[in-house]
Amino acid sequence: MMRKKLAFLICLFLLPYSVFSEPQTIYLRNGKTLKGEILNQTATYIELELPNKEVQRIQKVTILRIAYKDGTTPPPEKKPEPIPEKPPEPAVVPPPVVAPPPVAKVYKRVVRNPLERNFLEFYAGGGGGKDDSHAINLYYKYQNIFAVVTNGTPFLLTKGPNQTPNGAGTAGIAYKFKRFSIEAGGMSTHSSSTSQNIGPEAQLILVTGTYPQELKAGMFKTSYSLLAKPNFELYPTIGYTRIWNKTTDDQSTVFQPSNVTGYSIFHSSEQLKGGTFGLGFAYLLGSKFEARLEVERMQLKGNQTLHQQYSVTTLAIPTQPLILPADYTFSWKATGNHVSLKLSYFWRMGLGFWIRYDSYQWNYSLQDGTFPSVIKPGDPAPSLLQATQLNLQDKAIAGSVGSVSKATTLQIGISKALNFGPEEDF
Repeated sequence: MMRKKLAFLICLFLLPYSVFSEPQTIYLRNGKTLKGEILNQTATYIELELPNKEVQRIQKVTILRIAYKDGTTPPPEKKPEPIPEKPPEPAVVPPPVVAPPPVAKVYKRVVRNPLERNFLEFYAGGGGGKDDSHAINLYYKYQNIFAVVTNGTPFLLTKGPNQTPNGAGTAGIAYKFKRFSIEAGGMSTHSSSTSQNIGPEAQLILVTGTYPQELKAGMFKTSYSLLAKPNFELYPTIGYTRIWNKTTDDQSTVFQPSNVTGYSIFHSSEQLKGGTFGLGFAYLLGSKFEARLEVERMQLKGNQTLHQQYSVTTLAIPTQPLILPADYTFSWKATGNHVSLKLSYFWRMGLGFWIRYDSYQWNYSLQDGTFPSVIKPGDPAPSLLQATQLNLQDKAIAGSVGSVSKATTLQIGISKALNFGPEEDF
């Protein structure tokens, strides 16, 4: 009994050896066959010793089957189940591109708050205005007094001079930095004046016509806001003004029935200059509108020349041409006022629009001149004392004439600011 058990154990031990100790035949999937002894195997490959003692590693996925010596064939290896192909994902159609809604354009406006501003501004405008020069009044009124004293024929201003408004224009530049401001500019206006003068002789002498009058002014001024808030400022001003005033009459007619006919020439040219000082107030209505009022006092002095010439022809036969010229030069002092009212609308990108009213008025005080002395023809030349008295007399007469010049304008215009400081969106 013991012997049978021992023989069974020996056979069981030697069985694997007897199976693998003999060559096996390996059939590959590509149709080839290999013979040899299997030395080792894993889950993925086997190691086969060929008859020439070469050891070759063979991947199991390439083996179709293995034939052993006893004719048994190991069960075919279970092929790995094929991994199902992932169905193609449906094509993703991108959503239609929708343009973003338009963004409202942001405009900017120059900050005019006197506590923050910093910009350079150019402005220009035009409109209507008139110049009411004192020249015609001065000349004829003085001549009236002179004619009365010398028993001559006085000319009476029975009509005018009346002014018809005409064009006006202005332009300038201003720099404003916080409370500080500096400005320079010019203005011009002209009008047509009509006057009629009568010499009341036995037969009236009529001098009547229409002629242009023109005023130009240049100014420079600076200011500093003593009282300033974001929406208003109060500031004194100091500056310099120069005024040119001109009257040119080349076509007034002269007529005396049955005696003379012709025309009168009258030219007046005046230049005044001097300092100004005043006070201004500006108020910002929101961020779009500004109202500005300025009042200035003018202290001026300068010279004036007058040229009067009658070119007439006698009507009695034989006719005779007559030319009666007269030239005068005066030195004046003048004091007056300038009032300006301006309303501005600030649009965008530094652009603005404005409307402005200006009024000038000044009174004259004679300093020196070559008025014809109130002396009868044939009188001897005056002494120094008499000359002094005559000069005082001329001043008194000129003062009694009440010489006043005026000018007014109403204009609209545009402005453009180059900003160097903050801006506000709107």
